[in-house]
Amino acid sequence: MKKYSWFMVLSLSIIPIIGIFGTSLYAYFHGIVWQEPILMILGWLLSGMGITFGYHRLFAHKSFKAHPVIQFIAMLCGSAALQNSVIKWCSDHRLHHKKLDTKEDPYSIKEGFFHAHIGWIIEDKPQVVKGVNDLKNNSILQFQYKYYWPIAIGLSFILPFIIGLYYGRPFGGLLWGGFLRLTLVHHFTFFINSLCHYAGKRPFDFNTSARDSWWVAYLTFGEGFHNFHHKFQGDYRNGIRWYDFDPSKWMIKFLSFLKLTKDIRTVADYKILNARFVTIKNKLNLFLPKTPNKVSETYKQKIDLLQNQANAVYKKWVKFEIDFEKIKRKGFKDKFHEKSIYYKRNKLKIEYESILNTFSLLLISLKSYI
Repeated sequence: MKKYSWFMVLSLSIIPIIGIFGTSLYAYFHGIVWQEPILMILGWLLSGMGITFGYHRLFAHKSFKAHPVIQFIAMLCGSAALQNSVIKWCSDHRLHHKKLDTKEDPYSIKEGFFHAHIGWIIEDKPQVVKGVNDLKNNSILQFQYKYYWPIAIGLSFILPFIIGLYYGRPFGGLLWGGFLRLTLVHHFTFFINSLCHYAGKRPFDFNTSARDSWWVAYLTFGEGFHNFHHKFQGDYRNGIRWYDFDPSKWMIKFLSFLKLTKDIRTVADYKILNARFVTIKNKLNLFLPKTPNKVSETYKQKIDLLQNQANAVYKKWVKFEIDFEKIKRKGFKDKFHEKSIYYKRNKLKIEYESILNTFSLLLISLKSYI
């Protein structure tokens, strides 16, 4: 039977109780002034981005490099989310990726929705920090680790109280900008560990619990595309399509124009499309035994044909990408040469996408027999 830390149980119960009921009562008796919802929204934005942009993509996965000033700001914003130090947070998160869906996964969905959401946080167990030696050498993170609680408490509660004092409602500032904001930031972040391993689609890896839940992205500044993230954790993006809601991705890219972020890591298109192809094939193999024998044989032939076509294009595309990188390093001969190379590259992508779309239609039609 699991043992729980009553300090953590009490803390994570008091925050939402005061945040929801305390703020509601305060608003009922004292009304609402415009500063308070703004304080909550801005605080949610800054602390939420501190987790997604800073703790997650910058420090845990090193999907880009950032100027020390940006690192320091990200550390402060993440501290205001009251989710532990960067070093401890990243230790847990890296272990989650390494041991996904196993007993060693600190917040495995296999242990149940409650455990993945909040149960793992309130367990009474030793605080283990490992796999983050690279972060321990960062002076900014060493500073935060040493002074985490003064920084976190100061930013989470004292600062909104002082801001509230400035406009004449210190407890309004504390309730809206402190307790209610933290309630939202906590549970929206926890949704990534629970809901994004429970509901949604798996277009990039069918054999994992991680799922893409686009609507969670609106609550977590882009973190809802979780199936893609677990398949390609080094990519600075979570939402790879231009219209995917991913403010963290946009911020990382924007700061690169100001030379404040660099070495932004992305996964090549051919790898992403191939992951989708393999996923569809896995789904087809799952559904085939459930169809009548004659139908199954017909579809097997079609699948084999498309698989051969896909393999041929993929091999050609991989070889092209190797040559493309060599050409880029040497430099293009002229503008015409550059355009022709990019044209060939795009042509291979379109050809592979065409096969992938046919494969997708095959899956849709096969489902009609089940």
